[in-house]
Amino acid sequence: MSSTNFDQCLATIKANPTLWRTGGTDLRGNLVNDVSQVVGMTYSMCATQCGTAPVAFSFPSFSTQFSSFMLPFLALTAQLPFGAPNHIDNFSTIMLTIGSPTLAIFSLMITIFNSRWIRWRFERIAYPNSKQAVVILDNLQESLLRVKQTSLHGQLSLLAAQIILPQNDQWWQRGAATLEFTHTWSMANIASVGWAIIAYIFTIASMDPSNMNVIGPAVACAWLWLLPVVVGWLQTSPNCDEMKLRVKLAALNETAYICPPGDNPAAPVLAHEITDEYAIEVWPPTPPTHSDSSDESRSPPFYNYARMFPWARSVEEIAQAFESASIRASKRLTVDGTPWKPSDPGATPVLPCNRIGKADDVAIYIQPEGQPQPQCKCWAPGVWRRVAYSSFVACAVQWSCTGSAVMAAWMTPTVGLGCHSASFLLHGSLSTISFIMILAGEIITQWPHSTNSQSYSLSLSSHIRYVNLSALCRRAGKIIAWVNACMFIALDLLRFANIFDNCFCGSSVMGRGAQRAFNIVSYDPSMHFENWWIASVAFATMAAFSLWIAVFVLKTHKKSFLATS
Repeated sequence: MSSTNFDQCLATIKANPTLWRTGGTDLRGNLVNDVSQVVGMTYSMCATQCGTAPVAFSFPSFSTQFSSFMLPFLALTAQLPFGAPNHIDNFSTIMLTIGSPTLAIFSLMITIFNSRWIRWRFERIAYPNSKQAVVILDNLQESLLRVKQTSLHGQLSLLAAQIILPQNDQWWQRGAATLEFTHTWSMANIASVGWAIIAYIFTIASMDPSNMNVIGPAVACAWLWLLPVVVGWLQTSPNCDEMKLRVKLAALNETAYICPPGDNPAAPVLAHEITDEYAIEVWPPTPPTHSDSSDESRSPPFYNYARMFPWARSVEEIAQAFESASIRASKRLTVDGTPWKPSDPGATPVLPCNRIGKADDVAIYIQPEGQPQPQCKCWAPGVWRRVAYSSFVACAVQWSCTGSAVMAAWMTPTVGLGCHSASFLLHGSLSTISFIMILAGEIITQWPHSTNSQSYSLSLSSHIRYVNLSALCRRAGKIIAWVNACMFIALDLLRFANIFDNCFCGSSVMGRGAQRAFNIVSYDPSMHFENWWIASVAFATMAAFSLWIAVFVLKTHKKSFLATS
């Protein structure tokens, strides 16, 4: 297979006065009259004299660049949180993360903002088990969470009994203790993250201004977003093991109590003796009718973008119930209407005897005063603000890293849009397009729920159209992400194999056009292009470090700036 040696080709051109006078260029692409000023050649001269083949493949160079600039980041994807019961979903998580870094960062940030919001939402509620509810609901962000108010055609008040009955105190306490999970750093985590950091430091240290074909800094910048994402998930400690969560919630719901139907003040009984439904369920056996919840039901935290709206709606529904009970308790109103029995100083403010009553009494106790039932809207308070913040952070970090890679490749002579910079630009663009389409699909899925009960007139066929349009957007976005991931990995391999080291790519024909394109071969100290490399690496490093700092601060400090909803 033929190959090109640009140094030898340039020497041949400089040895022939006719060639260098008609095709030799200086560092700006201008024809010269002095052979000592020739550092490159026009694209037409390059294609004619050097050929169109790339530089010869060198396995030592390929293996060194691959193991230094790309392999550590590929290995780092193994530290992403998974938890799906099948390997296909877990592998899909890796490919979608690589194909749409914007969506991966968005899911991380929306998870963190949701955790802060739920703490703010419950901090004003003073009712037994409200703090445990925060822990439980926060740790169910990776679950297909469903809240049920009633069962058996409205005869059983599931949620009211779950919150009000003192017999369920043990359910909340055990649930919080069972689901609260803090991830500890294992040696595998430390080794993978440490290897990636060390490899990145070596990448910076190995930048050689005398070798313009070194594309390692740009590749490292394009992958750098993955490091804070992995570290961020390790700090967030998502509860994403689907099988374990199913078992834990099933065992927990076996101890849930409800009030038997009827007007007789019978003692509460275990819920599973009367019904198979519970107030709080994950991955319920019967999916919603005419709804595509495939992404929502996938447990890897990457899919938290699909759960943010229904999860927030469920949390708001429970928060409203706790809030109503808290307000009634603050007015010293008992469930059954008997006189309030105060507690001793330092004891539980709301005694268990104030929380017992018939099924109807319990159901009324969680309803806002003056309203027939809690009014829980589709869009939970502040959800759009959290989506906007997360979208901004995701786009800013992803484009800071990708933009740094584009800048490093763009400013490497020949300056301009070339194969390297165009491939990075394409990767970032497809990542953003995929994110927008998938997010739009999720919004369309929730849109039918946003209509209030008075004006709701959506027909079944219209609802199905919403579902189909949503599925089309999400599937198209996923296809783009998969193609983008495969292309991104393949193009990086082609870079290291010298496939891009040819006349077309080296001359920046994409940006300059064939007539104005030229190929710089010999380094000139006056170019100072290494300053752009340093600026690119510094900018990408600052963006990745800023994301890690933001995750650390948001997870550490409990007081949320999202309190104004």
